[in-house]
Amino acid sequence: MVVNRILQWYRSGINPQDKLRFLSTYMGHRDINSTLVYITVTQDLLQEASERFRTVGARCLTMEARS
Repeated sequence: MVVNRILQWYRSGINPQDKLRFLSTYMGHRDINSTLVYITVTQDLLQEASERFRTVGARCLTMEARS
């Protein structure tokens, strides 16, 4: 369930980091660390995260290199 939700966020253009606390609350966890246990790396999740880094993270690194 957790991985599927994160994949849906990625595919909708939503940053999962911004939403994990809500998922944690929905699951009845006191803090995000309890929710992180349920995140397993799947091929789909890795691909989505890699694509997000290419479009967002790489741009930040390029900007830093120019400074």
